[in-house]
Amino acid sequence: MEFVIKIKDINKLGLIDVTAIMSRLSWPDSGSSSSIQKELHKRYVEPTPGPHPEMAIALIWLDDTLVGWVGTRLWPEKFKGRDVTAQTVECFTDPEYRRRGIARLGLQALMSAGKLNASDIVSVYAPEVINIAKNCGCRIVLLCES
Repeated sequence: MEFVIKIKDINKLGLIDVTAIMSRLSWPDSGSSSSIQKELHKRYVEPTPGPHPEMAIALIWLDDTLVGWVGTRLWPEKFKGRDVTAQTVECFTDPEYRRRGIARLGLQALMSAGKLNASDIVSVYAPEVINIAKNCGCRIVLLCES
């Protein structure tokens, strides 16, 4: 088995990446303003004029299969009653490959590439991502609504 992690800007994904994320590596669009499906839809499915915000995505491949992704971008949040700009940690792993450290690999790759700083405020949107972020060294992790 061979792992390959590619870090890309969401605005520069290939068709195979977009198709895999839209079809099997995301939850159906819940109407959330931060939904990955919504982000991909406005960039690739029915392109709307930009510019669109940057989002760094680590695409995790196992052999020839895209098994997960981890993304980060700047996002407004509240922390201790004040407005802050947090770095998000958004991720999805193919259910068949969960609990094997796939999301952790992607997050570590983003950190190694300088796309996310563990000292910054980090926002996550699922309780299980709190431990992933903390285990990778993130110090301030906020569980936020998507």
